[in-house]
Amino acid sequence: MGVLAALIIKDIRQLVRDPKTMFMVLLMPILVMAMFVAGYGGSGGGEVPIAIVDLDGGKVSWQLIDSLRNFGDFEVKYYPATPEEGEMLVRHGDVYATLIIPKGFSKDVLLGRRTTVDLVLDSSYAHISELVWEALNAAVQGFQEKVSESYGTFSIKVNRRTVYGPQVTRVENFVPVVMGILLHLVPMSLIAVSISRERERRTFEQLVVTPINSWDIVISKLLAYAFITISDMILTLWISVEFFNVKVKGSFFDLLFVSGLMLLCSLSIGLLISVMSKNQLQAYQMAIFFFIPSMLFTGFFTPVELLSKEVRIVGKLLPLYYFLRTFRNIQLRGWTLLESLHEVSVLFFETLLFLLLSIKLLKLRVE
Repeated sequence: MGVLAALIIKDIRQLVRDPKTMFMVLLMPILVMAMFVAGYGGSGGGEVPIAIVDLDGGKVSWQLIDSLRNFGDFEVKYYPATPEEGEMLVRHGDVYATLIIPKGFSKDVLLGRRTTVDLVLDSSYAHISELVWEALNAAVQGFQEKVSESYGTFSIKVNRRTVYGPQVTRVENFVPVVMGILLHLVPMSLIAVSISRERERRTFEQLVVTPINSWDIVISKLLAYAFITISDMILTLWISVEFFNVKVKGSFFDLLFVSGLMLLCSLSIGLLISVMSKNQLQAYQMAIFFFIPSMLFTGFFTPVELLSKEVRIVGKLLPLYYFLRTFRNIQLRGWTLLESLHEVSVLFFETLLFLLLSIKLLKLRVE
């Protein structure tokens, strides 16, 4: 028991002497819980953007629109003039759904007739599509109960229509998440410990005295880990398509391009973490800690639009947010890189930023 106690005390002392490691060990659970509460707790969540086409323009239709505005789950962002314009807003990703109120809606309600409204949903985001469908049905039902005292008995049926459908399977929706983990957490964690490992093994000093510069070290590590991860990426995509019947509506080249860009960004972040870490434990902890907000705030579990406003800002600073949006748009909607130019441009800029920072800090450390 004396030997065991001495070993335990030795390991605890080693941790205490390492402030960065102690900070991560003690504060990581608290910070993770704080981030989770900030994004998912409380009542300050976001609202799903929708559009409403009011072909009726009557009193009752405006009462229905006001009811939807006050429902809390929706943000009515657009009021297109025609159903075609409303559908294009869904196809372009400006809104997740468009509600079309037909001509004669108010008259049918006032006469106690059965009437309908049409809901155009974006089925490429299956989870949020179901949320909108259920919430809008609940809102229409609540509207019927609220105004039935004034207008008597009437019935509203919601007709459902989808774009990018007719149906997107759970597996197809899960592929971007799998690729996000494969292209972000895995390469970032692997390369994060690389320089730290060489420092611990005393091989980094041998690199310093050789006639190479920091560019050579960084690029060599990027290419080595990129080769391994790209092989996994291509294999995962092939298995998904061949064995799990995952449909890819867009170009495979476009998917590979944005995946390769995300891979380079993750490797650059991992290098930056590696340069800033004293040992492998620190590097691995920092990589995990960087991945946690990416997992919580970029659309892994819940669409970003449903998170609180402050957290949405944080999510849009993270590269994984832009990768998931672009990958989903290409895979499920059939978009091209040109249609996703904004997301690709931001991802490229962040990749370049992290790469230059890692080279700069590595150069300072070498000198």
